[in-house]
Amino acid sequence: MKRYSDYNHASVSMSAGEDFKKAIGHLFSTEPIEYIFESGTFDGSGSTTTLAKAVQQNRLPVKTFVTAEVDYRLYRKARKNLEAFPFVTPRWGMTVNYEEAKAFIKQDEAILHHDRYPDIFIDDVEDPQGFYLNELSGQLSKHHLRQSWLSRLSQLFEKRKEPFTENLFQEHLPAMASGKTLVLLDSAGGVGYLEFQKVQEIMKNKTYFLILDDIHHLKHFRSYAHLQQGNGFRILNDNPAQGWVLAKKEGGAV
Repeated sequence: MKRYSDYNHASVSMSAGEDFKKAIGHLFSTEPIEYIFESGTFDGSGSTTTLAKAVQQNRLPVKTFVTAEVDYRLYRKARKNLEAFPFVTPRWGMTVNYEEAKAFIKQDEAILHHDRYPDIFIDDVEDPQGFYLNELSGQLSKHHLRQSWLSRLSQLFEKRKEPFTENLFQEHLPAMASGKTLVLLDSAGGVGYLEFQKVQEIMKNKTYFLILDDIHHLKHFRSYAHLQQGNGFRILNDNPAQGWVLAKKEGGAV
């Protein structure tokens, strides 16, 4: 695999380009989305804000909009950035079980043998397991946010007051499956494919809309291939250059 930093559109936050905004605008103007679940909030200023603004512009009857972030410092930053959208609920936690995610990273064939995929991007070519296990523990922001020791100490005390929640997919998706649902997957790179599998497992034969980011990355190159092969999904819009795809899973299709 190639180092992700060499990718022209490399970013830890999903693209909020005009093509993505248009795709979301068209979806929201034609489908009365009621539920939104996003994995990978980062600081909330990217895809989360794009979705939230589109909800407002289209006056969607959104009942629940959950966005999950594993990194506490980024979660706090996102919570502040999203204050203008009270219908968005940021959650500090993981979409899946931590031990299962850790085991997936340690056993994933594409991580262990990433050299077999020369056209796919990965964040670390030397120790990808170590990189993704570190990311899984909520350490992404230490590479992106500079903080004073006083700020770090303050957040440490606040962190003790807030619960970290695992299995957020299982907590929210079953109820969301009863209505018009959009799931956006842009979480930690090492468990992107695991998240994709979990969403399919929980949503089963329900109709829902799905957005994947980083489709040329370890995160979702297999998920994207699954969509391209059909498997009950219909691709509505994609932008290979920017690395995202919007698809619809047809109800009744397994």
